[in-house]
Amino acid sequence: MKLTKAIPSILTILALTACSDESLTDEIAGNLPDGSATFLISTPAQYAIETSSRAGEEEEDGEETPDTALPPGVADLKYLLADSEGNIIDHHYSHLESDFSRLTLEGLPSGDYSLLFMAAGEGSSLTDSSSPITISDAWLTNQQGASAADAALYHKRIDFSVKAGAPAQTCEVELDLALAKLDVRIKTPNESLLRYIKSASVTLTSPVPADLNADGSYASDMTLEAYPLTECADSYSCTLFPADSPVEGYVDIVSELDNGDTFSTRYPFSGLKIAKGKVARIDVAYRHPESKSGRLYVGADQLWRFSTDTMFMADEPQEVFYDTSIRSFYADEPLQFSVSDQGKLDVKLFSPIGVKNVRVLGRFRNISSEWVDLAYFESIPPFMEGSFELPVVSADCLFKTLGGRNISIPAQPSLGTQDVELKIESDDPFLAKIATIDSHWYIRFSKFGADSGHASWRHMTPILCRHGVALALNMAFMFASPEFSAALDTYDGILKDNSGNPIDLDALRTKIRTHGGLQLGRVVGVGGLGGGQTYGLADYCYTGVYHDATAPGSNPHNYARQAMFHEYGHCLGYNHSSNMTYGDQWTVLCATVFVEMGRDGKLPVPNLTDVTSLPYER
Repeated sequence: MKLTKAIPSILTILALTACSDESLTDEIAGNLPDGSATFLISTPAQYAIETSSRAGEEEEDGEETPDTALPPGVADLKYLLADSEGNIIDHHYSHLESDFSRLTLEGLPSGDYSLLFMAAGEGSSLTDSSSPITISDAWLTNQQGASAADAALYHKRIDFSVKAGAPAQTCEVELDLALAKLDVRIKTPNESLLRYIKSASVTLTSPVPADLNADGSYASDMTLEAYPLTECADSYSCTLFPADSPVEGYVDIVSELDNGDTFSTRYPFSGLKIAKGKVARIDVAYRHPESKSGRLYVGADQLWRFSTDTMFMADEPQEVFYDTSIRSFYADEPLQFSVSDQGKLDVKLFSPIGVKNVRVLGRFRNISSEWVDLAYFESIPPFMEGSFELPVVSADCLFKTLGGRNISIPAQPSLGTQDVELKIESDDPFLAKIATIDSHWYIRFSKFGADSGHASWRHMTPILCRHGVALALNMAFMFASPEFSAALDTYDGILKDNSGNPIDLDALRTKIRTHGGLQLGRVVGVGGLGGGQTYGLADYCYTGVYHDATAPGSNPHNYARQAMFHEYGHCLGYNHSSNMTYGDQWTVLCATVFVEMGRDGKLPVPNLTDVTSLPYER
């Protein structure tokens, strides 16, 4: 907000509860020796209640629920002292704490006074406020005539009396929020349509105040013309001074088409109450040519609109990452899509490498045999999990088939897992690598004997789970690669089984390809423990197998990689009498190929930093 003698504009609007003015006359009168008083100052935590109006329709009463609280705090505060006639007077002896939490007045003669507070919330200041002569003069004036009061602004008037010789008293003062919040909520059955919105503005054809007077009253009517609103989630907001009567006006939303053209849609409203400390909420039923489309489109810069999270963050509890129903995947399918029994499209990416340009095709089994364009993701970040509303659950939708024609699918309120078949298409290079994996290893995490006093087993951690994901993807990919197959051929007759007999290499390839998977765990005191699908490694082995975990040119057969492939030799059924574990044959073969492919960027997750550079703390 650009004001003459007013609070400068801020981008963030703080939402805080309003409180009624209270007189301290009875509390202070007769209790202030030498005319002194201390005021402990605080602010409310949120706007009070909401009132609602649906744009273009009759007003609807809103639920009386608090608005979302924003960080409280006072960045600037000013105060005035007025005598019984309402004239602003000089108070010679006062002290205001630097954090604006306490004001002490001393040396006041006996008499009746008004103490007036005005405060600005975080991100704003009061450097341009005016200097009233009386309490009925403007303290903050918006002379632009076309701006809302975009600031976190507080006010309080305290009337009190001073009697000489009375004992001092400390009084608590909660400042009132001096603004109303106008919140335009965008309603659409398809959240991905919100990406088309380029801007939103509000025009009020009814007058609202432009001035905040020193005594807390409002004056000087103004109108609001095409005032730009600030975007936050699925709403657009501004704050302004409260109006005595319900207002009317309209919201203009500028939207974009797929071809880049823009258009503006006007949503009129009326009967909207703009009350101090409350949220005036306008619900807009968003209109767009694609409103009937059932395709979910998630732009790379639009993920924040949806319910997403990141797996294996530092605070993820053990009961989550040990739960195979939510933390397991197949090595050849790290990107998971499914339709939940709640009709949502659930997405998980078990990878420290993000993917782009993912198209999800769906086939509604009981309605059509045709595949339709169900969803598109411009970008899926590393280890993302999310749940996305499908528009077809609540409304009839149009879908484009693979053949290019549009078909109508009626609303599916009971849509569940068994009702939709899914498949994905993508030109992403990471997914292209994954597509070459010829095994279907099932990967999950286990505590094994960590809670039973076992000497070696300890609990996994979220960061080790991340490294475990990378290890499983890299190992499965390497075993399916032509580089490994060619290197393996040079060991024909060299690799020996438990009885010392040469291993048939084609049979070994089949054993790797059909191996059921790995249950990843953590050990101490040894480099690893393995057998069947049990696969435990020490911390330094999980982190030390990447090519860049050791110096360039060093022997690839370090202890971490030896343990990695030694334990997998056990998983394939070989014991210590076979050189598939000890003997520097199998482990040397695997470690050498693994490092070379990592160094050349051929592995799905080639670098240690691909994992360690990801955000881990919330």
